[in-house]
Amino acid sequence: MTIDELIPSIIPLSDAEKIRLVQAVLQQLAHKEGKTVQLPLQVAEHFDPKRFYGVAHHSRQDVDQYVASAREGWN
Repeated sequence: MTIDELIPSIIPLSDAEKIRLVQAVLQQLAHKEGKTVQLPLQVAEHFDPKRFYGVAHHSRQDVDQYVASAREGWN
């Protein structure tokens, strides 16, 4: 089977299923190289994106302020 034949089957997968697919492929590659890798098949903790909302917001503001102050000198 070629990658072109696989892509249409992969596109409708959920993000979690795509990650599991990548993990399975990486595990096969590691096994082929003679390395033993144990990847978790299930997420131990439910991912909640709300925990991460705003984490980078402050640094984004700093960058925006820097860019704005740098532009002031161009006029």
